[in-house]
Amino acid sequence: MDFLIPVLGSATGIDPAHWKDILVFTAKVIVFCVPFVVLGILVERDILKVPVSNRVIKIAVLIISVTPFFLLGVLNFMAPKLGDAFWDKYPYLEDWWILEGEWTPILFMGFIAVFVILYAVEVMGGDLTR
Repeated sequence: MDFLIPVLGSATGIDPAHWKDILVFTAKVIVFCVPFVVLGILVERDILKVPVSNRVIKIAVLIISVTPFFLLGVLNFMAPKLGDAFWDKYPYLEDWWILEGEWTPILFMGFIAVFVILYAVEVMGGDLTR
């Protein structure tokens, strides 16, 4: 067991000190997702019998859950153009600047937008067999 961290570090290129941060981040993601899973179980039924209000709730929950990720993409897209005054005023946002390049945040936001549109069309259509 003592050799597990060095082996993982050699295979992935991640320093052993960063594994704790990765595990904490993973735990936060899981804890963040649990309320949405419970809400999905409570709201989810046979989509053909779900009233329009519950369909709108499902779409609203999706939009609420993907908005932080979309805003992360916006921040990463605008980050290279923001001046030092912005980073001095909000130093904690610099840790969220993780997407390198110009196209990565655009693709990230595009995938989110396409997913939301397809999900909304499918839920409002009510026919999941197509």
